[in-house]
Amino acid sequence: MAIPTRARRAAPASANEYGNNSSSAGTATTPSAQWLAKAETWDSTAQAVSQENLGPVLEYLLTSQDQALSLGEIVTTAKVFKVLADMSRTSDIRQVLTEATELGSVSCHLLQRTVASLSSGPSQQHVADERAEHVFLLVQLLRCICNQSADNDAGRAKILQHGGISTLAAVLRSVDEVWREPLLVGQAAFGAALNVSLDNAECTAALISAGAMGPHIRALSPDAAGSGDELFQIWSIICMSLDNMCEHEQAVPELEGHADLAPSMLGSLVRITQMLSNGETTNEDTAKALRGAQRTLLWILCETLEKSAGIRKQLCQPQAMLSLFDVLEFYLCNGAESEGQADDEQGAEPGTATEAAPQPLPPNKPMPQTTNRSADAITQMIVGVSGEDEGLEVLFENQRLMDRLLSAFTSGPGAAPDPQDQRHDAMAAAAALCLGNLARTDNHCSRLVAEHPALVRTLIHDWFASRGPNVRTRHAASGLLKNLCLASANKQRMADFGLIAVAADNIDTAVVPIMANAIGILRHLLNGPAAVEVVSELLLLRQPRQQSSSKRAEECALETLLRAVRETDIDGIRCEGTRLVAAVVKKVYLRKDERQPQLERAQQDLEARGAELVEPLVRLVMLDGQRHPLLQQESLVALTVLVSASSSRASYAHSIVRLLAPENSVPLANPMAQDAEEEADDDKDKGEDSDKKTAAEVEGFAGILRGLLNPEGAVWPQTTLQAKSMVTQLKASMQAAGLQSFDPVGLAKLQTDILPLAD
Repeated sequence: MAIPTRARRAAPASANEYGNNSSSAGTATTPSAQWLAKAETWDSTAQAVSQENLGPVLEYLLTSQDQALSLGEIVTTAKVFKVLADMSRTSDIRQVLTEATELGSVSCHLLQRTVASLSSGPSQQHVADERAEHVFLLVQLLRCICNQSADNDAGRAKILQHGGISTLAAVLRSVDEVWREPLLVGQAAFGAALNVSLDNAECTAALISAGAMGPHIRALSPDAAGSGDELFQIWSIICMSLDNMCEHEQAVPELEGHADLAPSMLGSLVRITQMLSNGETTNEDTAKALRGAQRTLLWILCETLEKSAGIRKQLCQPQAMLSLFDVLEFYLCNGAESEGQADDEQGAEPGTATEAAPQPLPPNKPMPQTTNRSADAITQMIVGVSGEDEGLEVLFENQRLMDRLLSAFTSGPGAAPDPQDQRHDAMAAAAALCLGNLARTDNHCSRLVAEHPALVRTLIHDWFASRGPNVRTRHAASGLLKNLCLASANKQRMADFGLIAVAADNIDTAVVPIMANAIGILRHLLNGPAAVEVVSELLLLRQPRQQSSSKRAEECALETLLRAVRETDIDGIRCEGTRLVAAVVKKVYLRKDERQPQLERAQQDLEARGAELVEPLVRLVMLDGQRHPLLQQESLVALTVLVSASSSRASYAHSIVRLLAPENSVPLANPMAQDAEEEADDDKDKGEDSDKKTAAEVEGFAGILRGLLNPEGAVWPQTTLQAKSMVTQLKASMQAAGLQSFDPVGLAKLQTDILPLAD
């Protein structure tokens, strides 16, 4: 078999690997026998394959197939193709055979006849020796097609033109009927499938359409593992061929259309992982082939699951999830060793390997881990599969799966330098992400908290509260806690577990995703019976963690939040943090109950901040309302409350009017277009539109507010009504305080541009 130039390739196949099951040399009267007899007398290989010498042989094989495949002649025919297959290992000869002969056509026609003969009914079965001769011919034909196709698109086109690919797929599909010698036929057949389709979209599509993916996957099934080390050595060829097909756009529809294929791939991955984990093979070549197959199957599944919701649904079963965790545990226990071996095996080994293409990284996620790519890939597969709605109930109700997930949190987080602790942290992160996906309904959220209180305490106090280096697990744990806070039945329970203090304590973390989760938790709990506890915790003075970077000896969590919102360039933190500020304002000023004294003290704390509260709310109003109408609405409600329901409404009114002045108000960048280069390119393309955008930016908050009052385009009617309400209350507060005390530029903007629209 010729060696493809691509990194993924089948091992070169020598003739000796396939054997010769007959001593018959055929008669000396046929063109085939005459050509073989002269084989050792040619001055060069080029002379042997010239049209003058080889042409009559190929014409005879094509036009006299019955004679060429007769019992007395079949071995001679096989030997011709054996010699031609060996010659085709050289690129120059391969080119001559493709361009100057009909070898492709002859190979395809004889392959079709041979497959039909081997697949014939029981009444026509050959005796053992005759069948061995047909298998010998089949192997040599497959080798010839394989080597003719290596790095040779012209040769591949001829194979496709003459039906060779469909016949090749038939060989693969007929494994039970034809493969009496699976190593011989299997290596040749899968090698031919790999070489004929490698980096050739047309041939790959034909191979997929002919149904070749199923035989590839079934050949890697756990049932095939009982055939000994020799069979496993073919797995690397099978996996490379399967990987090539899975890169084609037709692969995903093919897998989606056959519900057994993706689970079979996962089953093969699990079986190989078990064999490597248990040390079931002592042969280094076999172990190398198994590692290569494991690596290929892992990335095929990872990339396929990322592309296809249908395939994720096929794997959305408890046993599949348990299998994924088994594979994850293997990679966590053997991560450094496995990836080191992978790098070595993909490196350049003279004569047997070419430089490997870089392995694709797992899909981008909020907290990527770069130390173990394989474990990352499995984790993302777990997240993707558990995120499908169709399997939500069946996964959550499976006790074995739930026990496996809960067991990941049996001990607290470890220290980063300890590999065992790192493995435990990574398993806990995957379990938390999976549980977070399963807790997407109020019923699941409430049951998880009610039935597993120890888990919730562990998540809060051992994982979320920890300031250790296990950042990814803290992020996953805090995300799960945020989901659990969504259910109304859980809000007071989560507060009773001590989550409010831990979340408020994490507002000043340097890890942005954890900060975002902490803000989200507080916002969810604020909308429930624990609202006053949240407000009190946010206003409680505490020592800052980063003493060197803090200008104050102590500050409350709300002050930390306002500073983060003011200083961050991350829109998610700015938006969610400001939404929390708006929610605090509404709770403090609008809630009336038996805890009113605490709320009155909170009002005093808020009023002492004045402009610090107003500015982030105004900034949020200035976001693109077509993309963020809810954010605008929430901020406008909070501003309305500040200028109407508080004893310091005049102070808040002064801050709002001041921000109406263009020099005091610069709008935020649209969160959907942060890239400066993209904005520059857009400005060049827009031409005059860019000037209009600049003019709108100069007007700032006043321009945004005017647009809400006099809407053009997609503006929520509720937003327009709320903007009018805010302006009306602002006007009343200003009149009560006296207009002469307000910023003159902002006041002029209000009186000339905004009040007429509100009235």
